[in-house]
Amino acid sequence: MAERVTPDAGVLSPGREVDIRWSEVLRGVRTLRAGQRVLVHAAAGGVGHLAVQFAKHLGAEVVATARESRHAWLKELGADETVDYSVQRFEDVTGDIDVVLDLIGAQDDTDIRSVSVTRPGGLVISIPGGVSERLAKVAGQAGVRTSPFLVEPDSAALTTIAGLIDSGKVGVEVERTFALEEVAEAHRLGETNRTRGKLVLDLTD
Repeated sequence: MAERVTPDAGVLSPGREVDIRWSEVLRGVRTLRAGQRVLVHAAAGGVGHLAVQFAKHLGAEVVATARESRHAWLKELGADETVDYSVQRFEDVTGDIDVVLDLIGAQDDTDIRSVSVTRPGGLVISIPGGVSERLAKVAGQAGVRTSPFLVEPDSAALTTIAGLIDSGKVGVEVERTFALEEVAEAHRLGETNRTRGKLVLDLTD
């Protein structure tokens, strides 16, 4: 079972790398049609890098936000466009999005700004804090749908994810593995929101 550190950086045990949050992301994108555009915020993190791969596997055109140092890696994972959020406002350089997977939320109004790049009838999935009243109002006025992120076990989705990982179609990136006595350091690193992929807490000893 994954232990939550931040909305987009988890700690999990070796051998149990299928995080139930990934099943929610897969459920969020599995109705995509080939050619639709998906925007993934915080795409280099533990959940985001899987979201990029799931969306690409389904034939979507993927736009990923992350710092420039992660762009080459994200393109290897399947991102078609990358945006360095630290120097550009994503709404200035992309648009016509069908589904937004927002792993940032209200910070810097990312959720509200995401509505402006989403097509009428499109969907904003707000993951860290759910759908606020403000987001619901702004999205409703723009004709954009919203959905919260509910971490609930989905055995079918988890089985699908395990199959994608086992087949090599999806890869899980682990930035660092920590011993149990290093759990505080794992939390500290996770809270920086600067991780590439997952953080792993080794509970085997």
